Amino acid sequence: MESRIPLPTDNIYKFYALFGLLLVVFASGALLYVNQSSNNLVYELTVEYQKLINVPEEVRTLEEAARIQIIESKLSVSKSNKSFFIICIGVIVGIGSLMVGYGFLTWHKVIQPMQDELTRLNIKKLKQEVGEE
Repeated sequence: MESRIPLPTDNIYKFYALFGLLLVVFASGALLYVNQSSNNLVYELTVEYQKLINVPEEVRTLEEAARIQIIESKLSVSKSNKSFFIICIGVIVGIGSLMVGYGFLTWHKVIQPMQDELTRLNIKKLKQEVGEE
């Protein structure tokens, strides 16, 4: 199987930068997914909760009272899960951002000037060889 996307594997800093960028992109998508899915769950539960809570306590059955407690616990678990997932995704975005910054800066400030100098010297050498012939 042939790879159609050429990956720069010539130095580790490019890898850091691109892997960090990949982490940031996918973590951003995960953040949107977590937010949307937890909001959908809360909206669905809230509708049912409001229906059950509006039933007077004298008329409310044991099943409805249990269902109210279950919905309340689901809402609190959903809230704590959302907070936990957002914190985890934030850590991933932070790590990815640091990798992107470190990789690109090191690549740009250290590696690329050396490659530019090497290319300049090769061109100078080739011009001298062509001029001597």
